[in-house]
Amino acid sequence: MNTGETYDDAIISPGGAQYPGLNSSTIYCGPGWGRKLCRFLAKYNGTVWADADNYYSDFSDIKFSNFFPNEFFISFFDLDTVTTYCRGWKLGENTHDGKKWYIRLKKDQEDELWFDLEYYGTSEEIEHTTTYKYKVINGSLHFSTTDGQTFVFEPSQRNYAPNAVGTEEVVVLDGCMFY
Repeated sequence: MNTGETYDDAIISPGGAQYPGLNSSTIYCGPGWGRKLCRFLAKYNGTVWADADNYYSDFSDIKFSNFFPNEFFISFFDLDTVTTYCRGWKLGENTHDGKKWYIRLKKDQEDELWFDLEYYGTSEEIEHTTTYKYKVINGSLHFSTTDGQTFVFEPSQRNYAPNAVGTEEVVVLDGCMFY
């Protein structure tokens, strides 16, 4: 709550609320009350980005969410002419088809979001860690990973209702934010 006082070392939410008791070197962005402190996700909540150059690829469109109304912060759309798949990721542990990975935020700024994905697969040991980086530059979303992947996404005006994507089948998996 902002009482009118200012603090030199306070964490300030994107909405302007000050939190003087929080450690400035910690990222507090997350589901629940922490969503108020998500800079990137607050700014780009509900934004859908399309990779027009690779439209029918495994990684064609994405959508960000500020964890409201659920715990997922990013959804991936695998658009195809026959079947469209949509799935989402959340912070912490994720599993799909018996494979596990763990996501932790590394950087959260107004136009930049980085997170580590620790991939376990079917084991209890981390097989590898990849850092995912998203940065908005001149209205485009630049994506890169420490594995060498790079893509540039543009804002999309596409209708993402399941009955409007133009494929024969839509498969909605955990965390999909279709609407």
